[in-house]
Amino acid sequence: MPTTATHQAALLNTPTAGATCTAVVVHYRNACDTLACIASLRQQPERPSIVVVDNQSPDDSWPDLSVQLREHDDVTLFRSEHNGGFGAGCNQGIEVALKQWPNAGHLLLINPDATLAAGALGKMIATANDHPLAGIVGCRIDDATGQAWFQNGRFPRWTLSGFHRPPPATREHETEFVTGACMLVTCDLLHAGLRFDETFFLYCEDADLCGEVTSRGRQLWITQEARATHRGGGSQPGEHVLNELSAERLFWLTRAKVLLARKRLNFVQRWTFLAIALGCKPIAGLWLSKSTRFLWPYLRGLASGFAAKSGDKAT
Repeated sequence: MPTTATHQAALLNTPTAGATCTAVVVHYRNACDTLACIASLRQQPERPSIVVVDNQSPDDSWPDLSVQLREHDDVTLFRSEHNGGFGAGCNQGIEVALKQWPNAGHLLLINPDATLAAGALGKMIATANDHPLAGIVGCRIDDATGQAWFQNGRFPRWTLSGFHRPPPATREHETEFVTGACMLVTCDLLHAGLRFDETFFLYCEDADLCGEVTSRGRQLWITQEARATHRGGGSQPGEHVLNELSAERLFWLTRAKVLLARKRLNFVQRWTFLAIALGCKPIAGLWLSKSTRFLWPYLRGLASGFAAKSGDKAT
């Protein structure tokens, strides 16, 4: 992360107390959601030190948020110079957290529109400690209605569709995927250089990070005893063109899946994914939406994903 005067000035709070666990929240729109998220973290018995990264929110929520949080000595506020995407915002928060609390054992990444249930953080830390090879630990996540939204994951290598799956009947279990909406990462991996790939602007950066963790010989675990609530959909509003997806969200999701296929799938899997993406999915989209409005953002996403070079920063 750059250490320019602009970045140094962005650190509004600089607590120096030790922390066994830190948390990073990337704020983008809606101060109320972010404040609720932070309140749920501050209510955890472990009281993690928190880094809040503003990803150049377009709704002028940052001034209000910074005023309300600047008096909390357990919260560090950081404003990015530009919006490089969710993963880039997380990476900046990770750099700040590692610098200020180098001895912390775990770092929680949680979406600003998510809240952690009472005692959830301690249960996630306990699962990480019980499994020395665990690199990331997740939890059960409910939607705003209280229904289970995420309980277990898989890495669908042939289609890159359907990352969520039902859990086994156990208290905690190993998995193939943990959603970035709420994941606890062990800091030894972060100190060793684990970061989000900033080629992904939005979507699938969590699947890519999970793939990187397992490629390093570490495991992904989920504890069903810890819970979070995720409202979802707040960062990319707009008129829906395919199911719940706006044109902008469909573009970024399609682009991200192409990037993930290029990076994490083998030759046969990539060509299978491509055949489905170019043939089956447009036909299915036409049948489901009874409209062609989704085709342009979908095709743009495919083209952008194939044109991007590894390490390119999405804008």
